Amino acid sequence: MKKTKIISILSVFLCLTLVLSACSAAPASNGGSAPAKTGIVPGDYLGVGDGRNGQIVVKVTLGADSIDAIKVISEKETYNTGSVPIQKYPDLIVQNQTLDLDVVSGATISSFAFLNAVKNAITQAGGDPAKFTGKVTTEVPHEDSTADVVVVGAGGAGMTAAISAANEGKKVILLEKLGILGGTSNYSIESFGAIGDKTHVALGSDVTADEQAATLTKQNPKGTAEAFSVLTHNNGAAADWLRSIGAQLPVASGQISSTASREVGEFGNAIVSALKAECEKAGVDVRINSKATELVMKDGAVDGIKVSTKLGDYTITAKAVVIASGGFGANKDMVVQYAPELKDYRSSCSSGATGDGHQMAQAVGADLKNMDYIRVNFTYTTAENGYFYYMGSLFNTGAIFVNKDGQRFVNDQGGYGVGPKVVAQGGSGWAIFDNSLVAGVKDVREYEKLGLFVSANSIEELADKIGVNKENLVKTINNYKGYVANGKDEEFGRAMLNMTFDEAPFYASPMTCRVQGTFGGIDTDVNTQVLKADGKPIPGLFAAGECANVGTWGANPAAVNIVFGRIAGQNAAAYIK
Repeated sequence: MKKTKIISILSVFLCLTLVLSACSAAPASNGGSAPAKTGIVPGDYLGVGDGRNGQIVVKVTLGADSIDAIKVISEKETYNTGSVPIQKYPDLIVQNQTLDLDVVSGATISSFAFLNAVKNAITQAGGDPAKFTGKVTTEVPHEDSTADVVVVGAGGAGMTAAISAANEGKKVILLEKLGILGGTSNYSIESFGAIGDKTHVALGSDVTADEQAATLTKQNPKGTAEAFSVLTHNNGAAADWLRSIGAQLPVASGQISSTASREVGEFGNAIVSALKAECEKAGVDVRINSKATELVMKDGAVDGIKVSTKLGDYTITAKAVVIASGGFGANKDMVVQYAPELKDYRSSCSSGATGDGHQMAQAVGADLKNMDYIRVNFTYTTAENGYFYYMGSLFNTGAIFVNKDGQRFVNDQGGYGVGPKVVAQGGSGWAIFDNSLVAGVKDVREYEKLGLFVSANSIEELADKIGVNKENLVKTINNYKGYVANGKDEEFGRAMLNMTFDEAPFYASPMTCRVQGTFGGIDTDVNTQVLKADGKPIPGLFAAGECANVGTWGANPAAVNIVFGRIAGQNAAAYIK
């Protein structure tokens, strides 16, 4: 009897020990479920991946051998680009039980970061992410087909052209080789030049279209007065049209410009989001991951276009094609061909800006003009992980720019014209500023959190840390403080003089030039008809946006995209009639 009791007590103790051991091994949220053959302990786990603008955090609900749910807890990826895989992947992963998804072209960093976050959660649960395999494609196969109008490139100009043609009752196919829409317009933070739109009329702006056309012609002597006149007489209507389709552009930045408020988000996001929604509303057949490769000609006129996809190639027969494929800033070979001095420079534009449209048009006789007009911007910094960030807000709120010798050599607010001067001095330098920017400007605080700055308690210490001439930097700062006190930049004529350099700590951020855009291209008239070298149009072929040499010489690209995108779509539709 006594022996039986002892055995019973030991049995109970052993069972309690096993139960307690199992509970201590499981996460608090999963109720202590035992791992299955995959090694996963079921429950909820937080996974983290390093995104483009910070960490992507997801909550992954795991079963014994399944991914049951994925919820995004936090992320700061760029809307309409990095946000695309974040929106698409959760359902694809759960529905197909695989992490073997195609990377969203144009959002590579965010794609990998999201998948890594999910893998991180699975690993925490004791599972092996590699077991969740099985190729899934979201591609739709297409056969040879017909359309009235084909538009190549789904950026601001391309989507606008497609909508305009569709609104004329035409069957429109919009081709985009990346997995996202918006092109370089996604990254636009500028404003939209608009004259005579409802917002500025209500505010009493008295600038006329003719006056602004004359101003632009004077500022851009290599442009044409005709193109600037078309732009300024149509940009007000274009701004009102954007607002009518949902683009929130409530801020009047001066007498001729509109932009998005900070609550809405970046300017480009507001426009791209509205255009995407309007494409769907207008019935445009949007085909992503579809690369146009060759124009089809018949009797000297456009007769269609060839398309390449992962699932195969096909041909679309169409009587009109609008090329809106963007510039060629992301094509290093083409950049070097026209600007050898930019051989070692990277780009900041859309990864899809590789000159495909230029080459297709040239192959059928189009003339390419002003191809050496390549815009370089010096306001980019590169983090340790290789990601680059646009830092224009530093200079727009007070920072100065010095070279490797610690000296200013350009107007820090000089805009696009400064880039070539920076390239001539090696292509890099330092933004210098004090704590007032970190304390007072949201964007700058975000940059500081990302570890993009070097800081010090004195200018001398800062010079030592960044390796520039100490005496020169101290002298530069003292001279600049004098300009601020007197209200005049005696050296370079900078307008904003607010950086007093009296609030430690002091900061420096390394700046490097990048190719931002290309503004020569396929020669067109103001009706967007593509022209041959003899000035005659190629029947049925139109071009708009950054790929087109229409005569606006890079002035206000956002407005040019919409104004001439509308003209291209309307004229392509009219040509078919």
